Amino acid sequence: MSPSREQEELVASLARRSEKLARIYSSGLFVLDQKENPGRLSLAAHAIRELMEKCPILNGREFTVLGDGMKNRIQPLKEAHSALRKAQRVADTASGGLGDGAGRQLFIELDRFFEWMEANRPEANRRIAEMLSELSGPGQSLPVDISENEVARWRAADEYFKKISHHGQDHVNEDEFMVHMSVVERILLLRLQPRGVADLDAIDALIREAENGL
Repeated sequence: MSPSREQEELVASLARRSEKLARIYSSGLFVLDQKENPGRLSLAAHAIRELMEKCPILNGREFTVLGDGMKNRIQPLKEAHSALRKAQRVADTASGGLGDGAGRQLFIELDRFFEWMEANRPEANRRIAEMLSELSGPGQSLPVDISENEVARWRAADEYFKKISHHGQDHVNEDEFMVHMSVVERILLLRLQPRGVADLDAIDALIREAENGL
């Protein structure tokens, strides 16, 4: 199946700012069309995730992992949990016998992790909003409510494609996949090819219509 007109427009818009990102997106479209490939949705999800992660490149910025990275944050939890497993039996854990140093350290690290996660979420939203706003270039920003709506949809799609790209589901609903992909495509098109304010409600309605089709 050939790319849609919107998809061709997005490839062209990306290419004007970054050939690399245009290739990443095009590769996702290519593998998505390989109906005989049983892993096509996971592979396409990986391409879309790469596109989303590297979008700061379109603004002339280096892309970075939000916060200081989940891998770094999860490591102390793994180490504390490993120490706990060695220090006491599963039966003691189930009965609440967590009074030793290893048990206390696990809960300390859990507290630190969740405190960081709660503090980092608003910062992540702010960075995404700034990145999307910068894509439109100088000029009047979109209303705050639409910007917040975009950020929420962007993050939902990001989490979805992470899960699919890591084979986190045994069965992938292709209609659901296409809805999330359409949301990302339309947000990028809206930002890279800004339209008149009068068109924003119509575009937003199209995205809502796609989401309601789940």
